[in-house]
This record gives sequence, structure tokens and C-alpha cells, in this order.
Amino acid sequence: MNKTNKNSGLTLVELVVAVGIFGLVVTVVFGVFGLALTSQRRIIALKNVEDNARFSIELMAREIRTGRNFSGGIGSLSFINAKSESVIYRLNSNVIEKSSDGGISFLPVTGPETIIDYLNFYLAGQAAGDGLQPRITITIGATSRINNQSANLKVQTTISGRFLQS
Repeated sequence: MNKTNKNSGLTLVELVVAVGIFGLVVTVVFGVFGLALTSQRRIIALKNVEDNARFSIELMAREIRTGRNFSGGIGSLSFINAKSESVIYRLNSNVIEKSSDGGISFLPVTGPETIIDYLNFYLAGQAAGDGLQPRITITIGATSRINNQSANLKVQTTISGRFLQS
């Protein structure tokens, strides 16, 4: 005859405890995974807004350095670039736009996933004959929205023109 051991196997209490511990571990692991995924999406949104702001500022800075006859202020800047084109940068419907034909047509500079909250230009030394090198300080506030994550960025930079206003 076969003798069975009364202590072999699992009791119902042991099984419930094991399933509970397993469930707790799985919940913690998925929680950490969810936080990592959210963090990654936030980093992607921040990288996107940084790239858009950097590209916009670099594009403007290249032309401003060799430009002349600056005028502007809150939301727009106009000047003559090195190619003698009348250039205008402006904020329109949360997008930075550029015109190289004196304001007849505008093309977007920033991407559609980036919302520009504000764009300001502060001019110094722009008066002709004042003996000062023109300086333009640009401030940009931007928000990026990707995958239901938002990232805010505020940037300020000053660009000096290469030539005195004449």
C-alpha cells in the first residue's frame, strides 16, 4: 500500500499568500515600468522643444549678425540681411514665421508640435550713427506637447551684429 504524507502539497492559505506576493511584485514592476515610460516621453518632449528653439534662434542669429536697419519689439523683428532682402521674423498663432520678401509671404520656422508662447526682441544700438554695435536680445517661451506630455522651455540670448549701423 501506498502511504501518503499528510504534510505534502500546499494549503489554501499558502497558495493565497504566494499569489498575493506575486501580484504585489508584478504591480510594483509595472508601476516602475510605467514611470520609466512617462519619464522617457517627457524627455522626448523636452528634447523636441529644445531642438526647435535652438534651430529657430540659430536661423535668426545667422541673418541678424550680418543684418542692418533693425526695427521691432514684442513679437516681430524686421531688418535687411546680407543679401539685401527685407527679412521679418514674427510670432503668429504660436508659430515663429519668417518672410524674406518684406512680409508678402511667411513660412513657419518652428515645427507643429512646438507651441511658442512668446517671442520678444529687444534692440540696442540700432540707431544709425550712434557708434554702437547693434545688439538684439531674443526671448522665447516654448511648450512641446508629444504623447500627452508637455515640456516648457524659456530661452534668452543676445546676438551682436558684425557691423555698425550706418
